[in-house]
Order: sequence, then structure tokens, then C-alpha cells
Amino acid sequence: MSTQPLPRPIALIAPRLDAGPAARAVQACAERLAPAGYYLAAAPWRDAALLPLLTPLAPAAALVIGPLDDPQLRAAVAALEIPVVETWSPPAAPLDSLITVDNAEAGRQAARHFAEKGHARIACVSADTPWERARREGFIGSAAALGLDLVADIVQPEAQQLNDGRMAFLRLLATNTIFDAVFCTSDVLAAATVSEAHNRDLQVPQDLAVLGFTEDGSAPQWVQGLTTLGLDAAELGRRAGQLLLDRLDGEQPAGTRLTLDIVFDARLST
Repeated sequence: MSTQPLPRPIALIAPRLDAGPAARAVQACAERLAPAGYYLAAAPWRDAALLPLLTPLAPAAALVIGPLDDPQLRAAVAALEIPVVETWSPPAAPLDSLITVDNAEAGRQAARHFAEKGHARIACVSADTPWERARREGFIGSAAALGLDLVADIVQPEAQQLNDGRMAFLRLLATNTIFDAVFCTSDVLAAATVSEAHNRDLQVPQDLAVLGFTEDGSAPQWVQGLTTLGLDAAELGRRAGQLLLDRLDGEQPAGTRLTLDIVFDARLST
């Protein structure tokens, strides 16, 4: 009687998996890996002290979701001497291969869109994550080069829920500045901005243009007609899964770099 070979584990290393985009990417990656005989092994490997527990598991490779900022953890992952695919944010010194998004370019595209629409007094609302910082920096730098007046720059410590976005927009209003357009670096922030603007009888886009960034396509479902930049988190997961398989099969060398395109969807909010 023939037996199927046991699936081999691929270590999943992620700072947090409660965010919707990360969960979608992981699910899509797992679905791509399963037919090839691999599965994602999720555990608290993000703690460098626990990483030696991976040794008995003998993972074939590792998938990193989000930034791997801890130097000890990076060193411990490198010491595994297995293929590693990092995603989302490009590190200063990649361990192996990358599949990322040019977040700074997303910010630059947002500034160009506002300039093309004739918005002169602009604001930025972001959260304090590596990828949102890159979007914010790209937006601010490009806005300055285009001669736009950045009148407010709000950085929310965290934006996981709509209430976090509402608090960020209230902080923006509290600056008592006059602005005619807001770039929000996440869909949560953008949806909350539009909602709170309507609560204060501000018409979008007549009184205030709003441009968001979506990582899972959900923003337009929350706010009908929201203009967004973004990426498809599930597509990122599928591409990461394929890159892992290609590395394991020797079809792609170490050091492979893939960058997903930013998708711009112009709708009614700008």
C-alpha cells in the first residue's frame, strides 16, 4: 500500500497576525504551498529566545510577514541556513529573498494626484508602522517638491480599528488648520476620515478630498466611492508562496527581489 509523503513545514515568522491583510496573505500563501507538499508552521517564532525550538521541526524554509526588526531574531533566522522570503517592508540588509511593495512610491503617487486635482493645502494622517511611515515620507517629500502646502501631519500610534481612525481625524481637526485634501496611509484611517467628515457636515470631495491606501480591497466596501492606492494582500501571499517554492526547487537564486505594483483606483472621494 503506497503512502503519501508527509508535508514539510515552512516556518511562519510574523510580529502579529491579527491584521486583516496579513491574515489574507498567509491564507493565500498556505493555499499555494499545500499542493506542493508544504504547510506553514505558525508559532511564537518571533521571539528569538524561542527560535531554537524550530530545530526539531526542521523547516524547509521561512516566510516573514512584516518587518523583522529585532537584530537577535534576524541573526537567529539567518543561522537556520534555509531559504527565507521576507514580505511587505524591504529591510536594510535582506536575509535572502524579498517580495515587497514600494510604499514610498504610493505616497508620491498620492501627492501627484492631489496636485493634478488642484489641491494646495493638504494633510497627512498615518499610523506608526514601518510601511505607513514609508508612505507618509514619500507623500511629504513629493508634496514639498510639487509646491503643496502640508498644513498638518498626524501620526496615530496604532490604527487597527475605526475608532483609532476617528481619534486621528479628531486630532487633525484640533490643529485648527484649513486643508482641502487628506492622504490617509491605511483604509481604516480613510474610512474613519470620511465618516467623521460627514458627521461634521463636510462634503466629500466638495469640502474635503480623501485618498486612502488599501491592502485588501475592503476600503471601497466601507466607504462607497473612496479613491484608493493599494495592493492585493492575497496576491502578495500567492507570490510569496511561489517564490518559496522556486527557492526550494532551485529555480530562483538567493537574493531574488520582487516588487508588487501599486494599484490606483480613482473614485468619487477626490
